[in-house]
Amino acid sequence: MPLNAGILIIGSLLWDAQRQAWRDARLEMASAETVTAPIRYGRLSGRQRGHTYTMVFSRLCESGHAKVVRCAHTISSAEDLIAEAEHLWKAEQPSAAADRIAAHWGCVGLLCNPERRIPDDLLKRWAHRVRGEPDYGNVPQTDDEGCLVGTDGVLRIPWPHLVEGGTAVQLDLLLATANDPTLTGVPPSYPSVEIIAQAWNAEGNEHTEYFWRNIDGGIRTFQDDEIRARLWRRIETQR
Repeated sequence: MPLNAGILIIGSLLWDAQRQAWRDARLEMASAETVTAPIRYGRLSGRQRGHTYTMVFSRLCESGHAKVVRCAHTISSAEDLIAEAEHLWKAEQPSAAADRIAAHWGCVGLLCNPERRIPDDLLKRWAHRVRGEPDYGNVPQTDDEGCLVGTDGVLRIPWPHLVEGGTAVQLDLLLATANDPTLTGVPPSYPSVEIIAQAWNAEGNEHTEYFWRNIDGGIRTFQDDEIRARLWRRIETQR
């Protein structure tokens, strides 16, 4: 029986215009639901986002709000699952080769609904695929958090539940991008809200739209109120 899959989205995959073609071709955007997920601002970006902070999964942080969007195509084989992951990665990194699902800064991970029976063969073939992927896994976490993405390609976070009503997401599989956080110090730790806000303010408000667009889209972290209190006022013309 075909399996129903979705994408667990944090950050700009939901709203970035450069990802519109992927959303149109691969997702049923009308199905988007707001769900629980352990997310925070924690990855220092490059020049494209002005060296400001973007979202990451963090296994021990307070739960936030992410989005689950159903895939337009059902999963009838491991090849279907892998193809969906490759399309997701291409949306994340347009310059990547068509058959990639990872880079040195992150990878596509799999979540399986614990209440559904997922064929062993599919999981074995997914694990085989990720073992052959250069740069796959090794997404750092703090010492207390442990491993985020296993050698089997499974993302080690709880299965998401709907924010409204609290019921489990009614899909069989989810794919999500796990990005490397920027950890500093000894022991390694995530950036503080002061550092995160300073990075946006230092860019003269140009790149704070990443934060505000996430808010607009219903993607929230436990840090948002503290970050917002430290940001310069949003420029109306940037909306």
